Amino acid sequence: MQDSFELESSHKQKNAGCPKWQVWVGCSLLVAIGLGVGLGVGLSNQKTVIVIEETTVKSPMTTKTTATQTTIPTTTATATTTIATVPDDGPWKNYRLPNYITPFHYQLTLHPNMTTETYTGINAMNINITQNTKYILVHADAKLEILSCKLHKVLADMSTEDIPITQEFRVPEYEYYVVSTENELEPNTGGEYYVLTMEFQSSLVLRIVGLYMSFYKDDKGNEKTMVGSDMEPTDARKAYPCFDEPALKIEYTTALIHEPHHTALSNMDVDMVDDTSRADGLYITKFKKSVPMSTYLGCFAVSEFTYLEKFSKKNNISLRVYVPPHQLAAGQANYAMDVMKEVFDYFEEFFGMDYSLPKCDMISIPNFGTGAMENWGLITYRETNLLWDSMESSTTNKQRVAAVIAHELVHQWFGNVVTMKWWDNIWLNEGFASFFEYYGQREAEPEWQIMDHFVIDDAQRALSADDTLTSHPVVVNVSSPGQITSVFDTISYSKGACVLKVMRDWLGEDLFMGGIKHYLQKRLFSNADEKDLFADVQEYLDTNTSISFPWSVSEYMNPWVLQMGYPVINVSSSNEADQNHFLTDPNADLTTRPGSVYNYNWNVQLTYFTSDDPTVKTGLLEIENILTLNLSSLPADGWFKLNSEQAGYYRVNYDKETWRKISEQLMTNHTVFSELDRSNLINDGFEFAPANILSYPEALNLTRYLDKETSYFVWDAFSGGSSYIRIMLESSDIYTDFKLFYKQKVKPIADELGWNATVGTHVEKLNRYLVLALALRYGDEDALNNATGLFSNWIADESYYLYPDTRQLVYRYGNPTASEWEIMLERYIREPVASEKTNLLRGLTSTEDVALIDRMLDNCYNDSVVLSQDFFNCVTYISYTPTGNRMAWSWVQLYWADLVTRFGIDDRNLGRLVPNIVSDYNTELQLWEVEAFYEKNPPGDAGESGRVSTIDSIKTNIQWMKDNQEAIGSWLANELAVMP
Repeated sequence: MQDSFELESSHKQKNAGCPKWQVWVGCSLLVAIGLGVGLGVGLSNQKTVIVIEETTVKSPMTTKTTATQTTIPTTTATATTTIATVPDDGPWKNYRLPNYITPFHYQLTLHPNMTTETYTGINAMNINITQNTKYILVHADAKLEILSCKLHKVLADMSTEDIPITQEFRVPEYEYYVVSTENELEPNTGGEYYVLTMEFQSSLVLRIVGLYMSFYKDDKGNEKTMVGSDMEPTDARKAYPCFDEPALKIEYTTALIHEPHHTALSNMDVDMVDDTSRADGLYITKFKKSVPMSTYLGCFAVSEFTYLEKFSKKNNISLRVYVPPHQLAAGQANYAMDVMKEVFDYFEEFFGMDYSLPKCDMISIPNFGTGAMENWGLITYRETNLLWDSMESSTTNKQRVAAVIAHELVHQWFGNVVTMKWWDNIWLNEGFASFFEYYGQREAEPEWQIMDHFVIDDAQRALSADDTLTSHPVVVNVSSPGQITSVFDTISYSKGACVLKVMRDWLGEDLFMGGIKHYLQKRLFSNADEKDLFADVQEYLDTNTSISFPWSVSEYMNPWVLQMGYPVINVSSSNEADQNHFLTDPNADLTTRPGSVYNYNWNVQLTYFTSDDPTVKTGLLEIENILTLNLSSLPADGWFKLNSEQAGYYRVNYDKETWRKISEQLMTNHTVFSELDRSNLINDGFEFAPANILSYPEALNLTRYLDKETSYFVWDAFSGGSSYIRIMLESSDIYTDFKLFYKQKVKPIADELGWNATVGTHVEKLNRYLVLALALRYGDEDALNNATGLFSNWIADESYYLYPDTRQLVYRYGNPTASEWEIMLERYIREPVASEKTNLLRGLTSTEDVALIDRMLDNCYNDSVVLSQDFFNCVTYISYTPTGNRMAWSWVQLYWADLVTRFGIDDRNLGRLVPNIVSDYNTELQLWEVEAFYEKNPPGDAGESGRVSTIDSIKTNIQWMKDNQEAIGSWLANELAVMP
């Protein structure tokens, strides 16, 4: 899965505070009103079935349909079935299913009806039972109405025996539907098994998980509908009754009922299309039996889409990309098809294992909550992550499409063939995909320097997320659906990838890949945890190499996956290196840190080079030991640098004199350090300053040379690192000096790259957008004049062509009048290209006009204007401006109950919404507001870690303002005084 919340980093774009007193008063009144009426939503454990009905929304925010809740009997009983209350004790008082009931086959039929916006279905589940029991538990969401249940036993001679069901009841807290029999079911042996058949129905609208309907428009403006699905991590139970745990691998035999003009797709290829057996003229598309697969990988789509097709090199497997006909005709699927073919062929060889299914489809879903989903054989995508238009889509879009396709194709092996046993090891899916996606991109686009992007896109991102006491280990204990969905985060994805890189760099590429292939083959169609992975790699090493390693694989790797955080390597003036757990908060209370048998130490493979010898040397810093670096030949005025190319998952702190020499070397000749080494120095410096490891003047000294810098990788590190300072200072007198100083630093490269986005390498095109964004943010007059001039031309003439790489900047900084904003909104609503809609959305949400922000907040909740998939992005984009931030925060507080009803308290994107808006607040009043909100509105499991980290962040920000404003202000004043 690719996460949906692919926002620009809050430290790059977000603005906190509210400079206009009028807006402050208005927003404060709204907050007071919201707090006064108590916006908490009541989440009771009342045993109800939630009935979905089409009705008009009774709130200021509009959408097509909504749900009403009615307390009704929890099941439609058969003649011998009675409705039961939940007994006090039983196997249902646990988030994990009992291990003595094992499903092995689903006969699943679904009939999505796009006319009534509902669906019905039947799931006949073949079950093995290994101990006596009177209860069978299946997962079923409260909104899934169970119409009937039947149970029978298949005997060894294939005859059947009906088993009466005496009771049925729901366990809402654990999302179980339980059937009970009068006599105990006995373990089945000798080919016998049980079949539980359940009929059900639900709605296709109101949410974009489970099975749901999407709306889109064709090239003539006609509204079209299609049905798609999204089941990860625990949303299959929202679509149909099932055993919804990853360790349970089940064969599916699926059928979809649909209208004749629709095409039905599922994980497997079509077995037959029955167009005669139904009196109503509907078709039944039946699919071949699947390989054993986890429930979250099931996928179903019904649409009028068409496809491009190629065939794999090795086994002639059909590879298809399904999109609406007008998008296919416009060529928007061509790039995805090309990348899919290149990467699929490469991975099939590289992983040493043939693809497991007879076909692999990719399909765009017009309204899709995640970025993409790796459903086996039918990969689903948000449109922006699959479609690319050479005239309308940017270089960033292109790289994103290649990255997401590669990521999801990795999953066809890592996650689909070998699946984690439980969600505590989600990194075995997402870490592998995030790591190997770079291999696939390199194969598809060898000119992109793609392996270097790992440093800024994953390593630096993970390091920044992993340096607080609110982080968590890669292997993390989770139980409830809310806890599960919350760990689809930077740690599981990006740190998981970094952990694999730690293993690769320790073992070397050949031994690492040999061990990984052995793991794949050994766990074929099975499940694993981190112990299995490390044991399998160890088994390969023991069998295939005579190299003697001082540790086993598990001994070396366990500290990286079983404890949170990472080390800062401290190098003394005597050249001795030791380590500490790095935390950005210098006042962090270590007594609250979870215990670790490794005492927050790691085995760290260090790399380093010196000013007089660029040859990279290595050394191994062992747990609780000190390593003496070989620097005996270094001259008195020389320097050294550790973590060459930022290859390791650690930071490095030198003695003050070495930091000074590095800063001076950057000023004298920065090119003696590689692009990635310069990026690494700036990234470390900006993280050390708030931790009081470096003073802010010492850290900022690393940026004095930037007017000579041309590297994208360095400017990206600067943009991310400096944005925290910018945000903290925006409401202070120092901010003018900050903008003036860095405007002059970025101007040379911004002017050099200019606004002609047709020239330059791939990386230079990425850099153009980045440095122009910085120049505009810092108020560079030339950049602002270009943006407003281009915007005026586009407003006057819609056919005026704006280069895709810079048009979002034009929309954001074009400074529209109210009437021009209305024109932009109208163009957004009818824009057919998904990536361009994102650009326009950023422009619409960049205004400081209170009335227009109010309009846009309403639009965020209107599904006919802003799709549900874009809701969270829309509100968060609004919060990036000072005025928008105050209004978005007040709006979220006022309508929190509506948001919980719409998305569910355990939606991870809802859990991230408040942190995204408020985590950079830095006043006592703002802290009070946030604490009061959380006190009245507990965030649910999916938002709990965000709540804790947000409160901690605001407290840290308040202290930061007290500690650092004066020092930064003096440094800026001194630098500006000597600047020509």
